[in-house]
This record gives sequence, structure tokens and C-alpha cells, in this order.
Amino acid sequence: MALLRFKPIPKQTVWGGNTCRDYYHYDWMPDGVGQAWAFADQGEQSNVCVSGEYEGKTLGELWREHSELFGDTNRQFPVIISLLCPVDDLSIQVHPDTEHAKPLGFAAGKNEAWYFLEAAEGSELVWGHNATDEADLRNYIAEGRWADLIDHLPIEKDDFVYLPAGLLHACCKNVIAYEIQQATDVTYRFYDYDRVQADGSLRELHLEQAIDCLSYDKSLMVNQAKPWTEDLGNMKRTHLISNDSFTVEKIEVTGPCTLPGEEYKLVTVGRGSGTANGEDIAVGDQILLPKGEPLELDGNVTLLTTTA
Repeated sequence: MALLRFKPIPKQTVWGGNTCRDYYHYDWMPDGVGQAWAFADQGEQSNVCVSGEYEGKTLGELWREHSELFGDTNRQFPVIISLLCPVDDLSIQVHPDTEHAKPLGFAAGKNEAWYFLEAAEGSELVWGHNATDEADLRNYIAEGRWADLIDHLPIEKDDFVYLPAGLLHACCKNVIAYEIQQATDVTYRFYDYDRVQADGSLRELHLEQAIDCLSYDKSLMVNQAKPWTEDLGNMKRTHLISNDSFTVEKIEVTGPCTLPGEEYKLVTVGRGSGTANGEDIAVGDQILLPKGEPLELDGNVTLLTTTA
């Protein structure tokens, strides 16, 4: 089978620039894109297949009409894979857990993870907070003590972090991140640095919803990801995380090797170039590997894969 490649969906944001276009070699992408959805099926926004026997079909159409490519499709397409390239800090935010998401009509909450393909020296994330309970949190907010409230996590290139629902967090500028999130596309802005939009207005906040979803569990404010690596000769296979939300791996190729046919995989070429099943691949390629299909690889290339 010819490779099933998909075109990303660009998202112009107040914290966007041209990093996504430049890093992934997307010459067609407009200015101001902060992230691009590599794989998503959200209403009218569903990635289009641009090669192979399903060319012209959307990811959602394949999910609903060709379950043989995936396995169990009797559910919503489970994830959104994003190429996150901020040139300014994102808003500080919270995602709902399943308890808070179900009344909104979603089957699950929104857990998330980031793998950092690049990170400038001194990069960090907003990661957790110092409030002990809601009353304490509201005191911080009333007094405008944002710097005292918010905690941070330093990050470097090749770090991987897992962000459970309920964690106060934000990705900060000057990184290139491969983002995995559950398909519950709900984000509550907690604080946005009083940032002004192009029309002069402040961005909308969702403070009460964010407070309602916020966790005070300090164990969630420690990165729980514990990657481990198999050295398979010309392929290093790093298991970044596997839980009820998603399974994420990094595949580093340095010569001829085979990724065996297993569960379906959403594949992003994150670094380098090479071949897959005899076809050229390079940074920015987004490929659906159907269930049970092996991938014959060669070159010097790093893949990031997700199954859910």
C-alpha cells in the first residue's frame, strides 16, 4: 500500500509566527500560525488524505467508513495531534477531567502530552501552582499575586512531559513541540497576561470554569512520564508513555530496519529524512500507518507515533 499522507490544518494564533512553516517546510502555510493539527477530526475540521488509495478522503471519513485501517472505531476519533510552535507564551490554562467533561457532552476529559523537538536555552513551562485550596487560590487572584501563585518546570530539547487534566499549565515561547491531546477540544483560559488582541480587546478568560476544574493534588504537578528505550540496531524505539488516553513512541532510524505491524499509528516525521516502504519521507510528513501494516524504514530520520 502506498503511504497515506495527510495535510495539516493551520491555526493562526496571537502567539503564532512562522516557525511552524519554516521548521516543517510548509511553504503553503500563512503567517501567524502557532500550531497546526496534524491529525484531527473535529466537526468540519478533519485532515485530508493527500496520497494513496484514499486520496481526497478526510480522516473522519476513513475512521467511519474504513474501520479495517484502525480497529475499534465505534467511538469518536480519540486524539488531536498538533505541531506546536509558539513565538510567544500561551495562555495559562486548565483542561477538564472526565467528571467535568461529560456534562458538556464529551465521553472523556482532556489529558495531554508534549515532546520537545526543540527548546531554546532557559525554556520552561508553567506547571502547577502553589495554592492549597480554592479559598487560597482566590486570595492569590484577588491580590494579583500571579508570579507567586504560578509554578514552573524547566525543559530542554528531547524532554517529554505528561499533563493530566486539572493541571494548571502553559507552553512557553521558543519551543517546537509535538502535542498529543485527547479529542475533547475544551480549554479554559485561567490567565493571559492581560494580552491585547489585534482589535485592542483582551482575550476571553474562563476563570470560573478553570477554577472549577483545577486540581490541588501536588502529585499531578510532578512530571509522571518515565520513557524507556529499546536499542534494536538501526532503530531505537523509545516508549514515551502508554495509558488509557494514548500510547506515544519515538522511533529513531539510522539505517535499514522494520517497524512491525501492530496497532494503527499516526506518524509524524519530526527530524531528518529517509524512506518508508520505498517512498521518500522528510520532516513535516504526516502518515497514517494502518493496523497490522509494517513500515520498512531507512535513512536518518526520527518519527513520533501515537495510537489511541
